Amino acid sequence: MGIRTALIGCGKIGQRHLQALVHQEGIELVATVDADRERAEAAAVAFDAVAFSETEAMLDAVEIDAAIIAAPSGLHRSLAFQVLQHGKHILVEKPLALSYFDAKAVVEFARRQGVVAVVTQFNRMLPAVSQLFQAYEDGRLGRIVNGGIAVRWARPQSYYDEAKWRGTLAMDGGVLFNQAIHAIDVLLQLMGPVDTAFAYTATLTHDIEAEDSVAGVLRFASGALASVAATTCVPKTNLEERITVVGEHGVVVIGPTVNQINTWRVGTDDEEDVRQAILDLPSRPSWQSHYDALKDFAEAIDQSRTPHLDAASALESVAVIEGLVRSGREGRMVHMSEIIGEDQ
Repeated sequence: MGIRTALIGCGKIGQRHLQALVHQEGIELVATVDADRERAEAAAVAFDAVAFSETEAMLDAVEIDAAIIAAPSGLHRSLAFQVLQHGKHILVEKPLALSYFDAKAVVEFARRQGVVAVVTQFNRMLPAVSQLFQAYEDGRLGRIVNGGIAVRWARPQSYYDEAKWRGTLAMDGGVLFNQAIHAIDVLLQLMGPVDTAFAYTATLTHDIEAEDSVAGVLRFASGALASVAATTCVPKTNLEERITVVGEHGVVVIGPTVNQINTWRVGTDDEEDVRQAILDLPSRPSWQSHYDALKDFAEAIDQSRTPHLDAASALESVAVIEGLVRSGREGRMVHMSEIIGEDQ
């Protein structure tokens, strides 16, 4: 028997969790929840789970150990609190919340309850990114002095129209929270805390409330600088998800996808060999990263250890995105102390 778990949110991302759960032995799906009861019922069938249209009704009726929260981003805090009040472990889809205040509240409540809290910022676990992290941890890149992310994806108007919450400030949060957060998270793991943020933000090609384009810069506490470029305005197909890291002793560029290495100038490593070794790895199915996150979640519960995707480690990315968005909307540089206050 695995960890008795409920899936809250059975939409597009919930389907990825369902695909991953088929292959996950450590978790037993016993309940599904969605405001669309028929969608919850359809998700429950293959697992012989019980379907609900409300989270509280599920929590009252079914004995669970944990819950996966895959509902729209603006609901993450309230749903996490509902589950945590019952003393259950949580795995929350990215972003953990749409503000640092709410994200921190989730982390602190989980800590008080003594439960595991994970967020699916799983790009950290991808082979190319893991190799970059290892080079950094080994000291082979030296001090990181410059970096950047570029996430330029295609999201037609139909993408936003098919789910009313997409593109809204309250539920989606915009291109940084919804699309670029994975790349920003990777950069922050390497470059450390941010001191100030500045950005231009705009909504250029979509009929939505939130931003579809951002161009920004970050100054880190270390003195390092980084650029942030993100858009969903690319026609037809995604252009790139690129992460650049410049150290005193080496340079790495991951891209044009996070499963590829474009540049690897590290020590005496043969760049072509390193690049080819990543390309030669088995193809990753669309649900693989969710499987990795679920496996980390289950093992952290079973082994009473801190998960690799610990929710607390996601707070910085939420704060930085909040700072960039605030800068763009207010037309000024934002000090991160404004966002995270006394924690700075």
